Amino acid sequence: MQGTNQKSNTLQSILRLVLQSAHAPYKVIDTLARLGISISTDSINLAVQSLSVESQNALNHLGQSCLASYAYDNFDVDLKSQSMMYR
Repeated sequence: MQGTNQKSNTLQSILRLVLQSAHAPYKVIDTLARLGISISTDSINLAVQSLSVESQNALNHLGQSCLASYAYDNFDVDLKSQSMMYR
């Protein structure tokens, strides 16, 4: 399943991400990588690190462009009802 072209190994990469997100044991992932069904643990760690750096750079660029706004969703309303007793 694994080809020499890195861009054609999309299925292996997606399978590896699914296995990692499902918290599969590393022994299972490494066995599938040796069979050519998935990519190795080192490869996915490098990919995650690369994506993290790219997203950090994109957020820095967005923040410097003054096109970003921040919103906080931390508004709690506590309406206390008082019971009135009639005599």
